Amino acid sequence: MQVRQPRSTSFRSDIEGMRGLAVTMVVLYHAGVPGLDGGFVGVDVFFVISGFLITRLLTRELADTGRISLATFYARRIRRLLPAAALVAVATFALARLVMPPLSLLDLRRDALATLAYVSNYWFAVRNTDYLQDHLGASPYQQYWSLAVEEQFYLLWPALLIVATLLLRRFMSVRSAVLVAVGTVLVASFALCVVVTANAQPWAFFGLPTRAWELAAGGLVALTLGGARTVSRPVAQGLGVLGLLVVLVAPSLLAGHLDFPGWAAAVPVAGAVALLASGSLGRGPLQAVLGWRGLTALGGLSYSIYLWHWPLLLLTGAGRGGALSWPARVGVLAGTVLAAWLTYRFVEQPLRHQAWLSLRPRRTVGFAALSTVGAAGLALVLAVPPALHLDRPAQAAAAARADTGAPPDRWTTYVPANLTPSLRAAGDDFPVVFRDGCHSDFRDVEVHSCVYGRADSPHTIVLFGDSHAAQWFPPLRAIAEARGLRLVSLTKSGCPTAEVDKYTSFFARDYWECTEWRHRALDRIVAERPELVLVANGTNATGRDRVPDDQWFAGMNTMFDRLRSVPDVTVLADTPYADGDVPVCLSDRLTDALTCAVRRSSGINLPFTRAEAALVRQRGGHYLDLNDHICGPQVCPAIIGNILVYIDRHHLSPQITTWLRAPLEQGVVAALGPADRR
Repeated sequence: MQVRQPRSTSFRSDIEGMRGLAVTMVVLYHAGVPGLDGGFVGVDVFFVISGFLITRLLTRELADTGRISLATFYARRIRRLLPAAALVAVATFALARLVMPPLSLLDLRRDALATLAYVSNYWFAVRNTDYLQDHLGASPYQQYWSLAVEEQFYLLWPALLIVATLLLRRFMSVRSAVLVAVGTVLVASFALCVVVTANAQPWAFFGLPTRAWELAAGGLVALTLGGARTVSRPVAQGLGVLGLLVVLVAPSLLAGHLDFPGWAAAVPVAGAVALLASGSLGRGPLQAVLGWRGLTALGGLSYSIYLWHWPLLLLTGAGRGGALSWPARVGVLAGTVLAAWLTYRFVEQPLRHQAWLSLRPRRTVGFAALSTVGAAGLALVLAVPPALHLDRPAQAAAAARADTGAPPDRWTTYVPANLTPSLRAAGDDFPVVFRDGCHSDFRDVEVHSCVYGRADSPHTIVLFGDSHAAQWFPPLRAIAEARGLRLVSLTKSGCPTAEVDKYTSFFARDYWECTEWRHRALDRIVAERPELVLVANGTNATGRDRVPDDQWFAGMNTMFDRLRSVPDVTVLADTPYADGDVPVCLSDRLTDALTCAVRRSSGINLPFTRAEAALVRQRGGHYLDLNDHICGPQVCPAIIGNILVYIDRHHLSPQITTWLRAPLEQGVVAALGPADRR
């Protein structure tokens, strides 16, 4: 078997320069440099380079030996990538242990384990991480996603080339068989990328199946232009200059482009392909520019720079209490280069060329297993948080009546031993409708048939809305059971009851599932012929997910039109939004819980609330605002008595909504009318 490829293994300084350029774009993007809001495309350049180099390496081995040694290939990849990755992963956790709130370490432990297993890209996709949006709350391991994609590519790519050769060699040359395989991956993966980006953007962004085409594009350059000089030097240089311009313009061109990768990723990929092709067709002035010593020096350190820059930027900011000043960012970037050089000099290079490991691939695999297990074990040890409460309890909030409000003398100023739910359990303490499968998630368009209370009662009430409606289910269920009412629960994550077209950051696209579900839910409500519909929505949200007020009120009018056969519609005012995760904040301030209180002026959109209340009353409905029961005039406390008010940034705990049963029941009884007061 023979594949025509040049035997030269000469170092290409232009590729090293491309690496330097790519890592610079990514680092400056994460540092918040103006004009580089699309600097994330540096990762796409890396993908193309990796596909080129790995395909060239494998096809040369296939041409020279007629086979590919998987053991040798994997051992080389492990020695090249694992030592620095494991070191930075452990160092990141150690630094996070010093500056991050204790409760955050539990989630961070999961991030670290996914990172060490090289599946962090899918972990972040499952969590619907929005890489392109505000970095608030981002994981210090987030940059590892692209390394996971590449490792998965390295695992599968040699096997693909081998299988393609074995299956197709009877019908075509080895080179043609490899070209068919690589071309098929490129076309299929790109098509999948476009489709998935439009429907589930995080999965398109982080997944190998939707990114493989970028690596395959580099592979095609290696297969078709490896050392060939079939065009004139001016044409080759012109192609390269065009590619360089495309790569340089891409960060500005794609700034704020949330539907990425999709079609848009073709821009940086095309630029990188043109640069590689130009260099493969011969050296010229452009290659000399890319081979500039400063740029190639960054390229040589690019792997370690990429590993170090993000946790240092993020965790230094966390340690300083927020966004970094520009002098601080410059200092962090200088520290990044220093840490990268030390890692390259004393970790990457020594282990990459370690003779004892190089002689036997099995030793490298053993070293990899030992390093991964050791790093994972250390992360687990470091992740064990201290006690997340003080030793003294607080007065039980149940002893106080919620219908008299929560004045400051009932606010607890520390995290008590009898806090309910505990800080550790808060993030999983959702109402029972989530566990029963009665709450529709983002992807669900079905309206589930879930009835609570007295199922055979002639009096039906409906709970209708998003997760901010679902938070009221516990007390509403208790009210229904006590008063012999039939309760139908119709709730869906992030889906407002107002007839509006909704964007959702969960998918980074228009939320058509919400529109479909809402239509079905309204049909179901009309068919149920309830005496009361309780409506609640998350209207205090900010950012792109927020619906403009004029559209919202028009949509609420349409909702009332659809529900005109219902005797009463009661709308619950939305509850406060904190600036950050409240339990996480409390875990870092056990003795000063009031610092985690929500400012009423920022947590509640008072003008909107007043306007919504006026609309509801104009349409003959009731408007029930219970925020005075959990807030003072200025702030809304994080803990009332021994009850944790919030389980995250904006959802009330089941315990606090249950505590609010009395004022909620008053509203329900008032809406139902005298005949149904029982």
